[in-house]
Amino acid sequence: AHAYYVPFSNGAYSGYAARVSLSDFSSSGVEYLNLADTNPNLKGFFGGFATDAHAYYVPHNNGGRSGYVVRVSLSDFSSSGVEYLNLADTNSNLKGFRG
Repeated sequence: AHAYYVPFSNGAYSGYAARVSLSDFSSSGVEYLNLADTNPNLKGFFGGFATDAHAYYVPHNNGGRSGYVVRVSLSDFSSSGVEYLNLADTNSNLKGFRG
């Protein structure tokens, strides 16, 4: 089991997502990936949630209101486990979420 942390801003909008092992709550239990390495628009999230299979990141602001929703496979917490879609491609109002 892990705790998942949502990237928003570390002085600039960030794509660095992290997870921490609940059985090794120390620096050695930390894993991270930069979602923006997959696509430079994948940063500035505001909220998220996890299911049994994926961590989901809620799009908010990546320098402008964003519709890029991301999910990361919990069994492959790496750039190869990242999937995304731009909700604003469906409707230009679908951006800037919180939650």
